[in-house]
Amino acid sequence: MSEGKLWRRLIVAVVAEAEYGVTPTDLSEATLIEVVTREAAGFYEGDTVERERVRQGFGAFEQANTAPRTSRQIRVPYSGSGTKGVPPSFGLLLRCCAMSETIDETVGDEKVVYDPVSESMESVSLLWWADGELQVMPGVRGTWTRSSDAKAYPYIQFDVMGLYQRPTTAPATAGTLAPQAKEVPVNKMISSFTMDGFLARMQSCSFDIGNTVVHRHLVNYEGIHVTDRRASGQINIEAPRIDEYNIFPKIESHEKIELSPCRLSTAPKRAISLK
Repeated sequence: MSEGKLWRRLIVAVVAEAEYGVTPTDLSEATLIEVVTREAAGFYEGDTVERERVRQGFGAFEQANTAPRTSRQIRVPYSGSGTKGVPPSFGLLLRCCAMSETIDETVGDEKVVYDPVSESMESVSLLWWADGELQVMPGVRGTWTRSSDAKAYPYIQFDVMGLYQRPTTAPATAGTLAPQAKEVPVNKMISSFTMDGFLARMQSCSFDIGNTVVHRHLVNYEGIHVTDRRASGQINIEAPRIDEYNIFPKIESHEKIELSPCRLSTAPKRAISLK
């Protein structure tokens, strides 16, 4: 009998799909993702139905999976590629979460900008090698959140869903290791935070793009779709003195809603903008 699987031996890669749900045959074009951590993988999920029968005794009924699918939760470093105007390694994951990618090559102001879109959404195939076993997830789409806590590394977490394929034994692809700068910690020395022009003492800052991701499984059709977006965020700061910054007119909404711009800066060469 062989030894148990080593779950820490993990390689994750993504490849763009020219046709939805169709994984390119040349996996050497896949982009390797620098993963911080991941939760337990959903190798086989879906909607179930019971085969009920009237009978004299008690007991459970048989269950069948009527719409199999897969899911993953992946955290990646929140930092750019390290080179202005070059997408980060997780750029394809953002694009499959209903985001467009624009590369601005203006000399001296090079950057990569990601904007939310509501149509013409891209998809990717996710390649998940766990200790020599591969599960290919075609048609992947999802949502993401960004977290920046004081005295910690910032990260982006992707929650994605894909079509089901049975895992197989397969060698890991060489792929392409995309450029990825190392994230830097959020702290006083190299970070700044402004809220409506006020230098608030920030404890944590998070943003959730809030995509609604559904698995549509019908006769003659199957796909993963982003059907809505309800973005939200949360900021925890030390309560300021009223004579320094009166926050109450900003948080009150019973008479009017007032929007206050916030800006968190940690990596001066992040070369990535999320809108």
